[in-house]
Amino acid sequence: MKKYIAAIVLAIFSIMPLSLYADGGRRTVGLLGGYNGELESGLAGVYFQYRCNSWLRLTPDVQMLFKKNDRSAFHINGNAHFILPFGGKFKVYALGGITYQSWRYSNIQITEDQRLQDVTSNRFGTNLGGGLEVRALQALKLFAEAKYSFVKDYSSMGISVGIGYVF
Repeated sequence: MKKYIAAIVLAIFSIMPLSLYADGGRRTVGLLGGYNGELESGLAGVYFQYRCNSWLRLTPDVQMLFKKNDRSAFHINGNAHFILPFGGKFKVYALGGITYQSWRYSNIQITEDQRLQDVTSNRFGTNLGGGLEVRALQALKLFAEAKYSFVKDYSSMGISVGIGYVF
């Protein structure tokens, strides 16, 4: 699992041009944490944002959901944020996108004759939600967002907060 996260983070950084400061403030990389309603557990992740223009930005992220009751999950999201200027340092945004989710069940016993085993279920779905962002400093932003993931058998509400470095 750690190899997948490292590969995704490396891919994100590999598509970034070498002249990072040529158009300052268009990119953000950061950490997020929150709560997932389906698993009733915490989550942690990393995200990257690319601001296309004043009203649209693309935001891929990777999240790990902490194990609870022998269940855990791994999410990869690709969202678009539709930004509504709220004034000054504050911005409100709507989001929509796609998600890939891998849910893992540990120590499952299907019949009495079988030994315990792990079961993994992988699904694609869509995300809808919104958030609030505060530009605390020129190079630092904070956000809070809520989104609902529509995924067969695993639809859930997620709430997260994060901090990001703007460059």
